[in-house]
Amino acid sequence: MSSRRVLLLEESSWGGVQTMSRTLADGLIAQGWQVTALPWRQTAWGTLVQAAKQHDVIVGTHNFGPTYAGAALKAITGKPLVSWVHGPLQDVLHTARASTLKKLWLKLLYKQVSHFVCVSRTTQDSLMGFVKQTAPRQSCTVVPNGLGDLPPGQPLHVHAGHGGEGLAPLLLGYVGRLSEEKQPGFLLETLRFLPHHAQLGVVGEGPLHRKLVHDGMDLLYQGRVHFLGKHPSGASLYQPWHMTLLTSRYEGCPMTALESLACGVPCVALPIPAMRELFDRDAPYLLARGDTPVALAEAVMTVLSLPPEQVQADMARIVARHSLDGFVGQWQKVLRTC
Repeated sequence: MSSRRVLLLEESSWGGVQTMSRTLADGLIAQGWQVTALPWRQTAWGTLVQAAKQHDVIVGTHNFGPTYAGAALKAITGKPLVSWVHGPLQDVLHTARASTLKKLWLKLLYKQVSHFVCVSRTTQDSLMGFVKQTAPRQSCTVVPNGLGDLPPGQPLHVHAGHGGEGLAPLLLGYVGRLSEEKQPGFLLETLRFLPHHAQLGVVGEGPLHRKLVHDGMDLLYQGRVHFLGKHPSGASLYQPWHMTLLTSRYEGCPMTALESLACGVPCVALPIPAMRELFDRDAPYLLARGDTPVALAEAVMTVLSLPPEQVQADMARIVARHSLDGFVGQWQKVLRTC
């Protein structure tokens, strides 16, 4: 079957989603597809309508704003709409304290979607539980995020002090937004349960930055935590660390974890469903045995005790299952059926 013309409606302000949108567009174009990507907020409505008429499939690159616009364009043009879901919807709505009216409106809107693409089974289960869809599950396909070659990025100025007692410092990193759903406070508490030579570098910004600085003042004075600000995506975000930490309340298919592993840096995480889906098969030791800071600290020490060759081999298998070719290939199958 020949390639189809695809209109991607983007949400330009969302970093991780925007990265995956560009990855998809570049991958499809490399396979000979005609792809047009437009930021739905910044594009005139008439331009969006005309673009929809000229393409075969509309893809809302997120299940909120871009899908809202996509549903309106489908109503006008009759073109099929694919909605890309990046995380467990019910958890997202709970954290956002969405009203009953908002949830009802979403259920009605999602009836207009021709096909959902979810980044994980965890994400799919949450979506289907929300819409209570009775149609066959073929209307929703799981396509895990794909990982291409990371750019080098900009060098991080890592403040690695001495470890004390003759020990080299254990450098831990966090890469991500400092917001409620990421639970960055866990980072500080985890560090307090680790040996004194453990240090933490925090790469990212967000609404909880000031609170995190305040709560970690003792660790700042000790030189054990460093706030490094926001930096462009790249391998340099991960390479300075012995391990990275992921403390999220929920995730879909976190690129920070995959990128860390691709750089040869273990990512130790809380045992939320998406991370179990990602790690259980090949590297269950990367998951804490509970959702507490002490459990996360124990997981860090467990990884340190394992042969590095084993850890690297296990991580390589996880990364291999998220190849760019597989990601683009699965998306092509979805788009050809719409």
